Amino acid sequence: MSPSQSAADALSHSVVVIGLNAALQKRFILAPNKNLEPGNVHRAHQCETGVGGKGQDVGVAMSCLLDQKATKNDEAVLLAQFLGMGPEGDAVSTTLRTRHGLSNALTIRNAAPLRTCTTIVGADEATELVETSGEVTHEEMKLLQRKVEEMTTGGGKADCVCIMGSMPPGCGEDTYAELTSRLAGKESLVLIDSVIGLDPLLGALAAIYDTNDDDNVGSEKKGIVGGGAVLKLNAAELCKLADVKKTAGEADQATMEELTASVKAFVAKHSNAAGALDYLCITDGKWPGYLIEIPESASASFRTWQLPAVDLSKEGMLYPIGAGDTVAAGTLAAWQYLQRHRASDDDKFFGVVPSKIGTQLSDRKAQWSEEGEEDEGIKMATAFAFGLACGSASCLQQENSVFKVDDAIKFFGGMTKPVVQ
Repeated sequence: MSPSQSAADALSHSVVVIGLNAALQKRFILAPNKNLEPGNVHRAHQCETGVGGKGQDVGVAMSCLLDQKATKNDEAVLLAQFLGMGPEGDAVSTTLRTRHGLSNALTIRNAAPLRTCTTIVGADEATELVETSGEVTHEEMKLLQRKVEEMTTGGGKADCVCIMGSMPPGCGEDTYAELTSRLAGKESLVLIDSVIGLDPLLGALAAIYDTNDDDNVGSEKKGIVGGGAVLKLNAAELCKLADVKKTAGEADQATMEELTASVKAFVAKHSNAAGALDYLCITDGKWPGYLIEIPESASASFRTWQLPAVDLSKEGMLYPIGAGDTVAAGTLAAWQYLQRHRASDDDKFFGVVPSKIGTQLSDRKAQWSEEGEEDEGIKMATAFAFGLACGSASCLQQENSVFKVDDAIKFFGGMTKPVVQ
């Protein structure tokens, strides 16, 4: 394979996850039937280490889907990340590459030590302790930008871009916007799961989707077109972002009135939202999720689909840390399949989703469509429903964002049709 072909595979056929704030994840597991008691001494029943960080969680979750594929693309998922030097960074780098099969092509080993996040796992609750991150230098950021530039020069824009979580110190407010401008083209699918640097990021996306450039001409998509962007966040985050006060606590279910007011206020507050985003994907803990169409203005009408919640009340001990990141991973992977896959290219599909899941996605989208009518909203709702199923499946596993695909398929198969509110 020539260098140019390799670059094309790495980007125009790949998901690039921008997850700058990685971590080593430690799980301090208490004895059975024991919960954390502040002020007391606790001895571990078991200790485990693994991968932490929101972007890294997305990579791990996508690797669970990739493991089901008959043919492998080593660069189907690329993590744009900083991994600090030292044993912690070495451990995460090795785990991502050898256990999860994820490429290090966009990894920068920066000088600052990698942070450690510790989960104290009790009998029926988990507590998360998050360390501060080391600073990224100007030179280290430039090195990541150069790596991105080299890949886009040889291989065009990324098929999908996923922007996750916080940024380490040293990253400017426009870092996500700048990296996304380099990585995404008009036909790229973009999922945002972060409110950091949101204004410049929305401005960058609005400019990308408003252009008439031909960056993706010459890629191997062969006419498969249609880019777009979604913002995934939980209901409490949306209300806070829009300055809408919830009548109940953050853990309580958001009302339709609160969500409607938040969407209108969000669009009014962020002038580039309508030009940048197609949908909001709203999670709400154990309550139903919502797919909300972005209106053209604060006064315009918009559709909202309510997606059923998966009932985990009889599943025993749950491990929700990383579940939201798994929702992001499953949603983007399913969206990529529904947007890019063609039946005639079943054996050549370059994306994350294996064919057995892809068939179920297509069948479910057809079942949920009105009289066979093609509806982009139902397509996105199907993708988000699958993401919610993956997130629910990950709650059954101790390790962040790891899930059994069969669990996700079971939960997805049990979902009823999203209802327009």
